[in-house]
Amino acid sequence: MSEEKVFQMLWDCGYCSTKKNFGVTHRHCPNCGAPQDPARRYFPTEEDKRAVENHKYVGADVLCPACSAANSRAAKHCGGCGSPLEEGKAVQTQAKQVIPDPPAPASPPSPASPSSAWGAIPAHPTTPIAPAEPKKGGCFPSFGCITVLALFLTAMVGIWLSGCCGTEDASFTVAGHSWSHEIPIESYSMTKDTQPCSDMPSGAQQVSRQKRDPICETHMVDLGDGAFKEKRECKDQEDLCTFQVGKWQAKRTEKNSGNSVSDQLTWPSVRLSKTGTCDGCERQGDRKAEYTVRFKDTNSGSEKPCTYSDVSKWKSFKVGSAWKGKVGSVFGGIECGSLVAE
Repeated sequence: MSEEKVFQMLWDCGYCSTKKNFGVTHRHCPNCGAPQDPARRYFPTEEDKRAVENHKYVGADVLCPACSAANSRAAKHCGGCGSPLEEGKAVQTQAKQVIPDPPAPASPPSPASPSSAWGAIPAHPTTPIAPAEPKKGGCFPSFGCITVLALFLTAMVGIWLSGCCGTEDASFTVAGHSWSHEIPIESYSMTKDTQPCSDMPSGAQQVSRQKRDPICETHMVDLGDGAFKEKRECKDQEDLCTFQVGKWQAKRTEKNSGNSVSDQLTWPSVRLSKTGTCDGCERQGDRKAEYTVRFKDTNSGSEKPCTYSDVSKWKSFKVGSAWKGKVGSVFGGIECGSLVAE
């Protein structure tokens, strides 16, 4: 839904500095008589708006090719010098402005009908917070400045890393092994959630619906003839539904672990309190296995890990065996794929 109104643009005289002249009414400055300059037109504030009654729009003004004066699109000759306007170009219009409506406090909900599951949920009124006035002469309070600074620092770090963070050759001996088998246990429970009603999952219970007001904004469009069109457009928002729905969520983790390739690589035994899809029922989640080799750097003496998912590869690294490979110049981590037996 939309509605349109027409108002006068404003312009400031470039000769005598008289301000807030009306774009339709004052084709010349009422103080010094200078012709209106279309490039100096601007949208008024809410307090300075003046409606144009019975506005007949014939198109954007035309600039006289001889004296550059702005003339109505309906004119055949320039009102200033009399030159023909056939070759005249349309004036440049100001960029459209879009002003969103401020958020309005939510209206109190209607009581739910006892016979219907589609009740109303309590609304939480919101109070618009006025933006803080930016401090003059500084950049720190500005979010834009902070963003630019962050991007600059990120770029500098990237440049620094690309120049210094190469790799170095290193030698290692296998210091030991470790392994872990984990089984997450998930529990089923009813959880409260709020989503647009069309996204509500099947099986939702205790559903209540909240009607949302349309989102509206005002479009201010320069017509190019000293007036502008103000069009308010609104879009409906989908209702919100609050409901209870059953979800599986992580509750605990059962784990077996060890420090030798000769260990029995068993999975932990799992006892579930109850199974099914009832409130409090449990199930096993996706299993996770990790097999880690600890390498000792022969130069620094520090240990560095490499983790594998392949048990055979993990077991192939014998304790005390020698390996060579690459490490990062700055952080010193092993490039596990670069390891070669010596």
